[in-house]
Amino acid sequence: MRRQGKGTDLRNQVLKSKARELVNQTVEKSAGVRSLGINGEAVKFLPIDPAALAISDGWERCHYPWRAVPEWKLKDPKGLDLALWHAQELCGLCYATPRRSRLRIKIILLEGQPTESHPLKGSVAPLMLMAVRVYAQLLRCKVIQIERPEPGVVNYYQALGFEFDTAGCLVISADRF
Repeated sequence: MRRQGKGTDLRNQVLKSKARELVNQTVEKSAGVRSLGINGEAVKFLPIDPAALAISDGWERCHYPWRAVPEWKLKDPKGLDLALWHAQELCGLCYATPRRSRLRIKIILLEGQPTESHPLKGSVAPLMLMAVRVYAQLLRCKVIQIERPEPGVVNYYQALGFEFDTAGCLVISADRF
């Protein structure tokens, strides 16, 4: 087992920052994102910070415990927290972690802004998955798993390419996006 220490914590922070930076650059230049009518230059992946938490507190139908994420980050140095912004509007939040695995990263929470319309409506999950994929590849994880998916969204994830593995987990290859 690898020793935890300041060097490891710093390496984890660098990997998370690099993942956000790479996905921001990719989205900014992506013809696929432009083809969806999204201005990639207005899209930014940032850490979940107090401003994002304050905004999510006001979401009418917020389903997840986003206020717990800062505590999780302290206990889980490899956990990736993502706030997806379009200009000044928070459009989604995500928390993913390899949880001591070298092969699999799990999306623990993923939620889009619950309003009927926002600039990234219908694109939050694919964009978040793109960011998690980048981080998974930096960690050399092979699989992305949706941890305990809500029954109502399983078909949606399957439409994005996820499948149930032999253990009954909803997964996709980290190389497949």
